[in-house]
Amino acid sequence: MKKLAKLLKISGLFFYIGLFTLGGGYAMIPLMEEELVKKRHLFTMEEFYEMFAISQVTPGPIAINMATFIGYREGGVIGSVFATTGVMLPSIIIIIAISLYFKSFIKNPFVHKFFLGILTGVVAEISYITVDLWKRTKIDLFFWAVFLLSLAEVFLLKVNPIYTILIGGAIGIIYYGFIKKEQND
Repeated sequence: MKKLAKLLKISGLFFYIGLFTLGGGYAMIPLMEEELVKKRHLFTMEEFYEMFAISQVTPGPIAINMATFIGYREGGVIGSVFATTGVMLPSIIIIIAISLYFKSFIKNPFVHKFFLGILTGVVAEISYITVDLWKRTKIDLFFWAVFLLSLAEVFLLKVNPIYTILIGGAIGIIYYGFIKKEQND
């Protein structure tokens, strides 16, 4: 009974996060941080950002990946199912409701203005995440080299961002796993 209560609590928490974060997965990250790190103290900031990094490179939406990882840590496989279901359910309900009334919904000028406002808020939330990650990152010559290479790949060479992330990861393995390791030995 105690385990079921914990699973329902996880599901409810992620339902709340999914319900009150419009704008997609990245928009959920500040609320997840607030709820999981600052209020409930389930994770340290370092643990939270490690899961965030893994969730970015794992196939699938970042919010669902985060919920799955966190649910697994808190309740095993069944915990990941409850957390993932909780975070997905609000979106499913909203999409079904919108699809039922799509024609009248899409023509409503207030809806259009509402979504323009949401877009602005989402850009602000993503900026917050970027600045927060920037503050927590060890900035050295290696960081700047990979950062500038990644910008060039995405903006100049039009490389798919997924490949840019994987290339950055491979460079990190080579640098920290072989070059930097040999320098420390």
